Amino acid sequence: MFLTFEKGLDGIYRVLRFITDKILGYGAAVVMLGATLLALTEIFRRYVLDVVWQWGQDAVTFFIIGSIFLFFSVTQARRSHLAVTAILDWLKSKGHMRTVNLLRMFNSVLALTFYSAFSYWGIPAVERIYEMGRTTQSLVFFLWPFQLSLLVGFMLMALLALFQLYQDVNAVLGRSVFTWAETEEGLEI
Repeated sequence: MFLTFEKGLDGIYRVLRFITDKILGYGAAVVMLGATLLALTEIFRRYVLDVVWQWGQDAVTFFIIGSIFLFFSVTQARRSHLAVTAILDWLKSKGHMRTVNLLRMFNSVLALTFYSAFSYWGIPAVERIYEMGRTTQSLVFFLWPFQLSLLVGFMLMALLALFQLYQDVNAVLGRSVFTWAETEEGLEI
């Protein structure tokens, strides 16, 4: 029964990671590229043709922001967030892996708590701005989709932090789960 549970969790986590890594990661990159091309077009139109689209600056700003909000979950999934690992590296070099695993687990608890609280309080905020019908400065784009992208990013980070907490708790107990997923913080360069 426990192996079936583990296998089910592994499958769910793999699907979640596929969504974050492949769909959201590449989708955010495409939106960022499109917004950058729109910004370059706006620069050309402004300084060469002496005309602008009234909505151009809003589109560039909010599409870049929205893609960054969604990419938050990709960095959480890869554990590539900013981290000061000097103490963890020192503890690992001294052979204190249990302490390192406990600290990693504590970090996952803090992350899960923060992301969950942000998600919980973000839902009414998005509902409110939707009901108010607030728009960007150009009055072309509604603001709620951009707030929704932030909320979805944090909800996904909370879900990912839950899986990472499960992984960290098992590491403290001396078991290994999700062996294919990252456990080290930081970005490999």
